[in-house]
Amino acid sequence: MTLRQQFSFLTSLLVVILLVGNLLLTIGNGRDYFQQQLNARAYDAATSLALSMSQVPAGDDIQLQRLMDVLFDRGFFSDIEFIPVNGPALERRSREALANAPAPQWFMNLVSFDLMVAEADVTRGWSRLGLVKIVSHPDFAYRDLWSMVRSELMWFAWVLIIALILLHILLGWLFRPINRVEKQALAICEKDWQVQEDIPRARELQRMVLAMNKMVEKLRSIFNEQSAMTEQLRSESFSDSLTGILNRRGFDERLAHILCREEEHSGVLVLMQLGNLTEFNNNHGRQATDDALSLLGQELQRVLADYPLAFSGRRSGSDFGFYIPCTDRVHASDLLQLVHSQLMTGVLSPRQGLTFHLGGVFLQNLQDDPAHALSCADAALRQAQRHPESEARLYDGDQGGVEWTAGEWRKVLQEALATDALTLQYQPVVSNAGEQLLQFEVFSRLEWQGQVLSAARFWPMVEQHQLSARYDASIVAQVMKTLVQTPPLADVRYCINISPASVLDEEFHKQLQAVFSHSPELASHIALEVPESALAGIESALSRLALSLRNYGVVLGIDQVGTGTMAFAYMQRLPLDYIRIDGSFSRGLAAAQDRKFFIQSMVQIAHNLDLTVLGEGVEENDDVSVLRQTGVDGMSGYYFSRPLVAIADAHQWQPQ
Repeated sequence: MTLRQQFSFLTSLLVVILLVGNLLLTIGNGRDYFQQQLNARAYDAATSLALSMSQVPAGDDIQLQRLMDVLFDRGFFSDIEFIPVNGPALERRSREALANAPAPQWFMNLVSFDLMVAEADVTRGWSRLGLVKIVSHPDFAYRDLWSMVRSELMWFAWVLIIALILLHILLGWLFRPINRVEKQALAICEKDWQVQEDIPRARELQRMVLAMNKMVEKLRSIFNEQSAMTEQLRSESFSDSLTGILNRRGFDERLAHILCREEEHSGVLVLMQLGNLTEFNNNHGRQATDDALSLLGQELQRVLADYPLAFSGRRSGSDFGFYIPCTDRVHASDLLQLVHSQLMTGVLSPRQGLTFHLGGVFLQNLQDDPAHALSCADAALRQAQRHPESEARLYDGDQGGVEWTAGEWRKVLQEALATDALTLQYQPVVSNAGEQLLQFEVFSRLEWQGQVLSAARFWPMVEQHQLSARYDASIVAQVMKTLVQTPPLADVRYCINISPASVLDEEFHKQLQAVFSHSPELASHIALEVPESALAGIESALSRLALSLRNYGVVLGIDQVGTGTMAFAYMQRLPLDYIRIDGSFSRGLAAAQDRKFFIQSMVQIAHNLDLTVLGEGVEENDDVSVLRQTGVDGMSGYYFSRPLVAIADAHQWQPQ
């Protein structure tokens, strides 16, 4: 029972007790009053009748009977009796005084009158002729007393109803600050730091609200301090302070994570060099040079924002690099020329006085040597630098892989959707201790004409041809269909990475709701996640998607945490369930204490917001041991298992 209900119950009980007590007193006092009146009337009638009978001649019994009848017919008396000294008694016994019952029978049984027999002697002179006995009739008293009680009951009922209504209003007003405090506490659990502006006047409630506001401000301050400290650590360790993009270390570690992990990759690595930066600095000064480099960093971020999972970095004073996922050499060449033209018409236009050259290499393999990849890109850069004006060259190495035009890619992707050519693989995510299975990461593969294409190879074209929403919806539907055929494991979620473009598609939201509504009991095993680097443009749409799917039990996660540029405050704003720290922070973790401290800071921030923290991409035993020490809740990688092709095999897999 709530406190409000207890207050209502106790107050109502008190009002009822008061009203019932007052009613009982009214009935008791009314009964005593009417009883006194009835007995008094009987004594008066007996005296009057005795006096009248004393005037009747001796032996005239008829006259005596008439006197008794006259008194009895008034209906006020139930029993009149004359007992002469000599002779038989004359009497009239009771009858109903009223045509209808004066009161309910239960009331008359409850309230009884103690009526006394009034007696008077009939005398003539000094001679005693007899004795008159009279008893009053209680019907009129019952009628009047019941009428009075009924009026009291009606009045009490109205008083009770009005009192309860006023009590409800009063308690609602009094408990309003408490309700707001409850909402405030629940909002804290949802990572929303609400401060109450309406301070109640009641001293006790005022102190409670002010204390709650102070706690919220303290929690907000702690979170902001932790977030700022972690962001500063990330910036100092992995970002270039002038341009805002990755520094040499951050860029090389991200590149190494992509090229060295035992998963297929497909993308173009580009090195860029400013040819006359020293001359520009001598002519315009250090501040102008710094401003130009800062603008270049912003321009690279803007250009690469259209390509999910792309990243850029400053490798030295005038050397920059960036990596863009793509499908084949044709796509890589097109991207290289597109970026070149965007830079030429933007911050590096000829009128700015800076020349630049681009050299790129297309990388598509299970594993590539980062040093060799950089060497090939550098060779292409040297070829481009043979031209005095800005130029972009792609390394002319072995082509390999699938080589289709953009039109052919579009046809392949559309036919793949029509024929359900997508297949799924499942990679286990285990708990920190390695004893419990937490999730399966779902990876998509495209089977086409005997080839199996990984998402790294075909997804850039999916993005380019604006098919992301259709592909994501198809993957989700296929996962749900698979779970219908093979029931999911208890307390295990199947994580599907969706494209930022899909999040912005309202029709995709409706398609997901339709898919989940067909099997709501299975929807609670689904988790959707998006990369952190894409949050800046999709945050509001992502919140709407998460809230629309919450009734189905679908949860939301953020992938590749640590690679974006947004402040970590998004963890507090978005309705998240978990975060997954990018694998580039896990690779070589045992030899990098600053990355360990960064992950520990992320874990502390997330745990303060009740978020689960997962690590990925771990392949070495030493890295697993150190990652466990950071306090993450779970981890995945080839150290534990490669992606499993069949869901039946995934369900039979057990942590080692």
